[in-house]
Parts: sequence; structure tokens; C-alpha cells
Amino acid sequence: MALSEKLIRILRSNTILSELELNDLSERQGWDIVYRLKPKAELKIEICFTGFSPTEKILLTKLAEENNFHIAKSITVNLNFLCCGENAGPSKMKKAEEQNVISLSAEEFRNLITTGEIPQNTYR
Repeated sequence: MALSEKLIRILRSNTILSELELNDLSERQGWDIVYRLKPKAELKIEICFTGFSPTEKILLTKLAEENNFHIAKSITVNLNFLCCGENAGPSKMKKAEEQNVISLSAEEFRNLITTGEIPQNTYR
């Protein structure tokens, strides 16, 4: 069975299959190979810490990394949580709120890690 041109291009550029091997594949088998080529990126919850002392920020960042969070340095389009300390800047908090990012205190973040609970009052 003949493979689609698109599938042949993908298989030629991303595999070491010979022309004979390509000719023996069905369209379905070819696409199965393509989908196994690249593992899907692991989706991580994204969090940004702001307004904390350097020491506390390091501790919170370590806790987040240990729990498979992605740490953002600024407000990004994929940000899920903004964890705010006493010195959190109003512009960062405003931008997060405009993007519907959930705002947490350090205590609420630790509770989220422990229980999985997201606080009801999500904006400061």
C-alpha cells in the first residue's frame, strides 16, 4: 500500500528506514512509528515566586521543583500560580490578575503541595 507523501517525508527525515521497509508499511503503521518518535512533553504546573527574601524564595523554589512544578521568573502566558510574599510588586500582581492567574501566599502554596487544595480567594 502506498504511503502518503507527507508520511514518507516525515519517515525519511526522522528514521533510518530503508525504501524497502517504507514500502512494506501501511499508512497506519507509518503513523504509529511517527507518534512514537518524540515523547510528548510533560505538562508541568507553572508558578512564579515574587516578593520574597532570597532565602525564602530559594526554599519555595526547591519545594516547587521537588513537586514537579515549572518555575517561571516572570508572568508568562502559561503561568498557573503567582506566589506572593510581603514585597510583591503591584504591577506583577495586576498582570497576573489580568491573565486569571491564581495568586497564593507561601502558606497557601505549601498547603497546595500538601493537600492539593486551591484556596477560594484567588486574588489579593
